[in-house]
Amino acid sequence: MTLSDIPENPVPRGAKAGFVVTRDGVQLRYAHWPALGSRRLGTVTILQGRAEFIEKYFEVVTDLRDRGFAVVAFDWRGQGGSDRLLGNRFKGHVRSFAQYREDLRTVLKQVSLAEYPGPHFALAHSMGGAILLSDSARLRTMLDRAVLCAPMIALPRGQWLPDIFGGLRRLVNSATFGFYKVPPDIRRFGATSRFLNKVVFPFVRVLGFLGLGRFFLPGGTGEILLDFETNRQTSDRSRFERFNAVLKATPERGIGAPTIGWLSAAIKTMRKFSLRETGPGIKLPCLVIAAGRDRIVSTPAIEEFVSRVKVAGYIEIAGGEHELLMEADVYRDQFFAAFDAFIPGLDGRKDPEA
Repeated sequence: MTLSDIPENPVPRGAKAGFVVTRDGVQLRYAHWPALGSRRLGTVTILQGRAEFIEKYFEVVTDLRDRGFAVVAFDWRGQGGSDRLLGNRFKGHVRSFAQYREDLRTVLKQVSLAEYPGPHFALAHSMGGAILLSDSARLRTMLDRAVLCAPMIALPRGQWLPDIFGGLRRLVNSATFGFYKVPPDIRRFGATSRFLNKVVFPFVRVLGFLGLGRFFLPGGTGEILLDFETNRQTSDRSRFERFNAVLKATPERGIGAPTIGWLSAAIKTMRKFSLRETGPGIKLPCLVIAAGRDRIVSTPAIEEFVSRVKVAGYIEIAGGEHELLMEADVYRDQFFAAFDAFIPGLDGRKDPEA
């Protein structure tokens, strides 16, 4: 068993876990569970966000199994129980999101499609949603539908940047010898947008080209534990503390701040979503659920992107923070009501294979 079992977060019964190896030789940790009860509505593969791992989704696994789904979960390379790409295991790093796309195809082919019957669905959060959307043409042959939770389409505008960008902001100011004056009120939409697009993003790409991609973002560290009072993920203290308990029990599963290389790869992916032709190119039917109080990714950018996708629906849950699946029940229940209405076989309709 490769799963961590602690009293605060027990492993759902029936789990089978192991490892698969990608074509480029990276070992990925996975786990899967059969559906509970007599209903068999298909299989859901969970695509986690950055710095997450399988154990964080145990409650979600149980929710899905209770609905009649088999569930597959896995850790992206560079986090959780999968192979790390750097000697410092607390650095969140990849060179390209193409590496994540290889991870997803490997798990779908070797685990989800090999172990369980269809129809096959994806439940993708944040970075997982960006990875899925960036490879939707190929995934259309492996998945029937997808539900995306606060996908990483763009960084938020109108909010102060995350703390890790503060160091990069100072570095930009120093590297330009003060030529670029940081806007006095970075919280303003225009100032934030210009600073990101005209200075930070190009500067990050240059640092990557200079061979600095493996370094933490300036100001970033390998710290894996956050305080509830300063977190931007959820308003639910109990779920937040439960994940912290898992991190304390298995710190080797956590990662800290991203590297310059990871951010450069993320920027490249997010910029493609801003292209007009990207939306019509999405062919996988999906429901996109955004968080009204998201401070990690941009909810307005998500809504604008979905407006260009013919096969996508959009719902915004007012008041919810970024991690809707880890949020308070008042927000989480709304998420699953939308999930139930979109995924075939639920909400009183006939099973998809009936």
